[in-house]
Amino acid sequence: MPNVSIGEALSRARQDAGLTTQQVAESTRIRRTLVEAIERDDFSMCGGDVYARGHITTLARTIGVDPAPLLADFAASHREPASTAAAVFELEHSSRAERRGPNWSAAMGVALAVVVAVVGFQVVTNRSDAPVEARPSPSAPAVPATPTPEPSAPAATPAPTPTDAIAVVPAPSGVTVVLSVAGGKSWVSATQGAEQVFSGLLDDGTERTFSDPERVKLTIGNAGAVRLVVNGVDLGTAGGSGEVVRLTFGPGDPTGAAG
Repeated sequence: MPNVSIGEALSRARQDAGLTTQQVAESTRIRRTLVEAIERDDFSMCGGDVYARGHITTLARTIGVDPAPLLADFAASHREPASTAAAVFELEHSSRAERRGPNWSAAMGVALAVVVAVVGFQVVTNRSDAPVEARPSPSAPAVPATPTPEPSAPAATPAPTPTDAIAVVPAPSGVTVVLSVAGGKSWVSATQGAEQVFSGLLDDGTERTFSDPERVKLTIGNAGAVRLVVNGVDLGTAGGSGEVVRLTFGPGDPTGAAG
């Protein structure tokens, strides 16, 4: 990109995607002030060239730009001794820590242990409270009673069971969102449950499907170019041209809620 600096290239690509520096900061977990400094070609706040290269790569991929030419320009204008192994490890560790979400596996394990403990307690309690079957005394033999004849009556029609009277409606199995881009480009961030599964710029004609048992959360940078179909219901365009919208969908939800 001749005659355009690294910061100018990132700034133009972000604006073309219809994003603010705050939205990019929330998506990448890089401070807004640092994003704005990099767009001014001020890399002093990055803490070193190793960190600067990592931030450039993250920002470029988020807004849909190839980071390779930008990194080449940075290497040509910022020459310093090779980074130590400790610095590289620290950057990699920091990048992974930023992307790591809550430890849902540990939380689910604790919840499962609680459920098992409660069920076991109920089983033990039910066994201890079960009534003891009464047994006849051996000293008082039972004398069979003479049956009294009763007048015959027509057989009664069995009453309908609850399953015959009420149709069982299955509960919604989850939420599925089909997102298609038409009439332009749009920056999209998608979260399924608690995990972010996509963040980037989608070209005209692109279609993506997101599904989850609990919820699908979307942030759309150019809502006028995006059409949504939620649980089989066509909702039309997500908003106006250039408008940024945040939507959350759940099982059985054909309209969505502001995120």
